[in-house]
Amino acid sequence: MSANAPVRVNVVLKMHHPDELAQVAEQVRTHARSPLTDHDLATRYLPNHADAMRVYNYLHANGFSDIHVSKDNLIVTASGTAVDVQAAFKTRLYSLHRGKQAGIANADAVSIPSSLSDVIAAVHGLRSFQERGVSGAKMAATAQGKVTWKGQGAPGTQSTAGVVACRECVHAPTDFPSLYGANNLAPANNQVVAVIGVGDQSNTNYLYQTWASHYGFGFIPLDVIYPTGYTPGDYEAQTEAALDVDAVATMTGGLQQIALYSAPSTNLDDELTAVTAAINDDRSTISLSFAATCDSDIGQDLRNSWDQELSAAVAKGITVFAITQDDGGYPGCSNNESSTGFPGSSPYVVSVGASTLYNTVDSYTTYDHETLWTSSESGPAATEGRPNYQNAVANIVGNMRSTPDFVMDGDPNSGLWIVTGGYDSSGTYQTEWAVYGGTSLAAPLLAGTYARLLQSGVAPNFWQQSFYDIGVGQVNQTSGDCLTCYHLLTGGSNGAYSVVPGQFNQASGWGSWNAGALATGMALQH
Repeated sequence: MSANAPVRVNVVLKMHHPDELAQVAEQVRTHARSPLTDHDLATRYLPNHADAMRVYNYLHANGFSDIHVSKDNLIVTASGTAVDVQAAFKTRLYSLHRGKQAGIANADAVSIPSSLSDVIAAVHGLRSFQERGVSGAKMAATAQGKVTWKGQGAPGTQSTAGVVACRECVHAPTDFPSLYGANNLAPANNQVVAVIGVGDQSNTNYLYQTWASHYGFGFIPLDVIYPTGYTPGDYEAQTEAALDVDAVATMTGGLQQIALYSAPSTNLDDELTAVTAAINDDRSTISLSFAATCDSDIGQDLRNSWDQELSAAVAKGITVFAITQDDGGYPGCSNNESSTGFPGSSPYVVSVGASTLYNTVDSYTTYDHETLWTSSESGPAATEGRPNYQNAVANIVGNMRSTPDFVMDGDPNSGLWIVTGGYDSSGTYQTEWAVYGGTSLAAPLLAGTYARLLQSGVAPNFWQQSFYDIGVGQVNQTSGDCLTCYHLLTGGSNGAYSVVPGQFNQASGWGSWNAGALATGMALQH
């Protein structure tokens, strides 16, 4: 790279007592103790502000500017140049291109100065070619006639009475809460859901309002936050944000607020800064629809940085829903094996894949069954061992963390109508209706449903252990209060894994949620 080429780095600081914090997180998710308060976390585990300022001052002295320190003092973000990086961390940077993929890579190992070796855990932002997340949103292939439309006029206008035109249908947002049992619960009016976005979100409110007004939805306040800045005019992820916000609103029936935390790029370290900001603001529910398609290709230092922050989230009782990605069972990883997405492979998230949803022959709003969407990624994590909550299905998953935990609808052919937008050649902003699916639909559908569960009185804890206990009880028919909590998938394959009906699967986890029944089951579990 040229000496003055711009580079943004995210310097991650070391936590105190990380092994102990992991144990606390395990106790919280098994309900053996209450979640930590922010004071508890800061006093015992987080780096202090003085340490963060040592890193700040070092970066500033080496030419970096626009420096941000996260609220928890764990991440210091700074903008500089390739020559600044070489001066501060003794590594040369190269610009790489392969087909449509582009990014940077460091030619030398990062050298952390000895004066800060007690503070700095890792320096990220120097391997964007390999460690870049992508959106899991997929547009329906309407031009090839693969989508069965629900109505010929405005989206979602056809009656649900009588014989329907299709069973694998594109759905209006008014359908999904009924299909997944969320209408059996009160709207999540006192909850806030955080959505992780990327880039300039100045048009997202307008797109959301246009979509909501069409369906007569009460408008949920949308707060856009840029924790580490953004590039005006960077609309790369505008459609992803519209899909996420619309899907969350679809399932909740109402919210106190949707908080959209937008990162400056899809680089996984930049996305970590946005997730960190949401965790620091104590958002109990977070939806993340960006992921690298092959977790096996992600450096261990970046995995550790994510797990460090996510373990703090679990210890605080915060639940993150993260996608597995959309490239099927064999997504072209460097080891040429099946793989799953990152950070959806972390044991500290609810990992979300995608299904194909079928309604009954007489109603668009009545659930019939689901199969695995062929492009849904799944499988064992590359380096994350099997967490304790998966011990009950160890004979299926083996020794590694299995993904996904759940699926929701993500097949674009049974996807969601949204409003997208963009600027034409004259600079005029134009909007249009489109149908989207992908795991990027599944994760916010699940997050929105979870907010409704919280509103029903379910405690805001990381519910992984209870999720698995409920699934085992349903499959073994030993939990009479929750025999219909999950929709176990009936079939389907992504090329690497196939659904075995009636049980937990490597392909689809526990299937999807029947929200009303699940709320009762979770309350009794607690």
